[in-house]
Amino acid sequence: MNRIFPEQLNQHLSQRLAKVYFLVGQDPLLLSESEDAIYKTANQQGFDEKNSIQIDSQTDWAQLIESCQSMGLFFNKQVMVLNLPENFTALLQKNLQEFISVLHDDILLILQIAKLAKANENQAWFVELNQYETSAILVNCQTPTAENLPRWVKNRTKTMGLEADDEAIQQLCYSYENNLLALKQALQLLDLLYPDHKLNYNRVISVVEQSSIFTPFQWIDALLMGKANRAKRILKGLQAEDVQPVILLRTLQRELFTLLELTKPQQHTMTTEKLPTQQIKVEFDRLKIWQNRRPLFLSAIQRLTYQELYEIIQELANIERLAKQEFSDEVWIKLADLSVKICL
Repeated sequence: MNRIFPEQLNQHLSQRLAKVYFLVGQDPLLLSESEDAIYKTANQQGFDEKNSIQIDSQTDWAQLIESCQSMGLFFNKQVMVLNLPENFTALLQKNLQEFISVLHDDILLILQIAKLAKANENQAWFVELNQYETSAILVNCQTPTAENLPRWVKNRTKTMGLEADDEAIQQLCYSYENNLLALKQALQLLDLLYPDHKLNYNRVISVVEQSSIFTPFQWIDALLMGKANRAKRILKGLQAEDVQPVILLRTLQRELFTLLELTKPQQHTMTTEKLPTQQIKVEFDRLKIWQNRRPLFLSAIQRLTYQELYEIIQELANIERLAKQEFSDEVWIKLADLSVKICL
C-alpha cells in the first residue's frame, strides 16, 4: 500500500487509477477534495455512479454484497464509498472480509476512516484487501499540524498560481490553523483581490480582517501588543458573535504559558531583568515561535514580568471556573478587566 498526502493525489491520478483508496483522517476539506478528485478521474474512465454508505450496526451487509455481485451484469461501473467507524468489532471485520471477497473491476472502493491503527493492518480483511489491490493508496487526510501547515499552504498557493512570501504564509497559518476550509476561502479571496497574484503580510492581514469580523487570534495579538482599547473592542465583537468564553480562555492560556516560559529566568533571579537579545532568539527558536509573531511576544515580555504573568494565569483559572459555573455577562466583564491588566 502506498501512502501519500492529498496534494500528491492529482499527480497519482494522472498516472493510474487504483481499485482501492483509503481516506484516513477527519479534516472536512481534505476528505471532500480527495474524494472528489478520485471520483472525477474515475468518472472519466467510465465509473458514472457513486454510492456513499455509512457503516454502522444497522448496515445490511447481505444486500450490499448482493448488489456487488450483480453489478457487473445489470449496472454501470460504480464508485463505492464506505464510511467506517473507528471501532472494528469482530463482526465488522467478518463482514468486511466477505464484502472484499466479492469485489471486481466494476467497483472502485473508497474506505473513509478517522484513524487506521497498526492493529487494523494485521486484520484478515485488511490483508485480503491488499491482496486484491496490491497498489492500494492511503491518502492522509489528517489536518496538518502547526509544523506541517506551512508546507501545505506553500503547496496550495503554488497550485493556485499565487506567490506568497514567508510572512504571508506564516500569517495564514496562524490565522487559520485547524480550519483549512476558511484558509482555502481566504486564498480564493486574495486571488480575486490581487491580479498580480503576489501575497505579502499586509495583503493577508487585510483579508483576515475583512473575512473574519473578529477572531480569538486578533484578540490575542492585541493583548500581546498591549493595545487595550482594541482588545476590548474585539472582545465585545466576539461576545456578540456568541463565541464561547472557554475557547478564548484556552487560546489565551496557551500564549500565557509561552510568555511564562520566556520569562522563566526571572523566577530564579527574583528580579525583573530582561533576557539578552541573543538568548531571546534562542528561546524563540526553541519554542517554535514564527518570525512574524516574535515582535508581539517581545512586546509582551518587555511589559510583563514572570510574577505578573503567573498572577494573570491564576486569575485566568478563576475566570474559567466562573465560566463553567455560570452563563452570565460577568465572565465577559472579567475578561475585559484581564485584557486591560495584560496590556498595561
